[in-house]
Amino acid sequence: MRLADILEYILISFKADRFKTFMSSLGIIIGVLSIVVMLSMGEGLYSGVFSEFKGLDLDVINVVPGTWSGGGGPQSFRTSQEPAKFTDKDVKALDNVVGVRSASPRSQSSAVVSFRGKNASSGIIAVSPETEDALREKVGTGRFLMESDYKAAVIGQGVSENLFRMKISPGSRIRLYRDDRWIDVKVVGVLEEEKESGNFGSDPNQRIYITHRAYEELQGQDSYFYQSIEVTVHDPTTVDTVVDRILQELKRYHKDEAFSAVTPRAMLASLESILTMIRLVLGGIAAISLVVGGIGISNVMMLTVRERIREIGTMKAIGATTRDIRRQYFLEAAMLGLASSLIGVVLGAAISVAIGSLANLPSLVTASSVAVGLLFGTLATTLAGAYPANKAAKLDPIEALRSE
Repeated sequence: MRLADILEYILISFKADRFKTFMSSLGIIIGVLSIVVMLSMGEGLYSGVFSEFKGLDLDVINVVPGTWSGGGGPQSFRTSQEPAKFTDKDVKALDNVVGVRSASPRSQSSAVVSFRGKNASSGIIAVSPETEDALREKVGTGRFLMESDYKAAVIGQGVSENLFRMKISPGSRIRLYRDDRWIDVKVVGVLEEEKESGNFGSDPNQRIYITHRAYEELQGQDSYFYQSIEVTVHDPTTVDTVVDRILQELKRYHKDEAFSAVTPRAMLASLESILTMIRLVLGGIAAISLVVGGIGISNVMMLTVRERIREIGTMKAIGATTRDIRRQYFLEAAMLGLASSLIGVVLGAAISVAIGSLANLPSLVTASSVAVGLLFGTLATTLAGAYPANKAAKLDPIEALRSE
């Protein structure tokens, strides 16, 4: 039989029972749709998260107590060593490390902000004004903190305009509560609005900056230690070398205590491995549905062979070879898989775009996700039709003509 005749015969068989054809292809359509949606969501999450972290300063090293666990989360204290307690001695030591431009100690926590009888929560960060040149450049109105400021604050744009119904401006007084302690501070400046990025969900516009002296009073503890030290290097290409120097320097003061020096590059590497695993899991889940669809196709093809036994016997009686029969059923499965995969790809792309726009979730339909869905769907269906095609080809024509 000519290939054109086989293809024409397959199309006629599809039209003869449209419902069975539709039900046969439904499993593959759903499977390919799932693959495209899952891969698109995974790819969108991957690229979306990394685009958010493009603004990270690659010349900054965060020195934190304890052992950093990776992935951008809080440091882990599951170690036999006690977390290091950072003081001015550590800041001075890091400031003198070769390659370091500045060392800025920081402490932070959440607090209740009271303004004109209304309360709201916000994050507060204690800084040393003389080392915060980057923040100083971001002041939109008013001025930045000075060392002489005891009870003063600089606030983000979100705190100024959105935290309360009334706008907080330079000169306004606010009260900060933490546990059962409080302090009154005067707002001296408002920072320019920033894009939310690089701080694992923390909005930089919702922060309040105060001095360490004010933070220490708010904490009310006998001993005050810095929660982290932000180190800025002269040359971003020397970050790894400076990290080694920092670790060696701190070992002199904290021999039996745990501490870590974390770079944005290390955080991104950990984040990348997590996102890659998420993408693989999403793809695996979608592949399972496609395998189930392939099994359904195989069952349908087996039933088709059983229903068309007399037809196969007739074809063999008029000259169709075993090779012709095998090729016909094999091509029938392949064509069904290709058509179903194309429909699944189109629907999957449309659903991915719809989910991304309606649910405000990252979604990115790429050529690779479309190609994987199309290839996987066609291949799974073709392989599922291999056994039924081989069985149909081996039918004895005389026994086939005798069947009811």
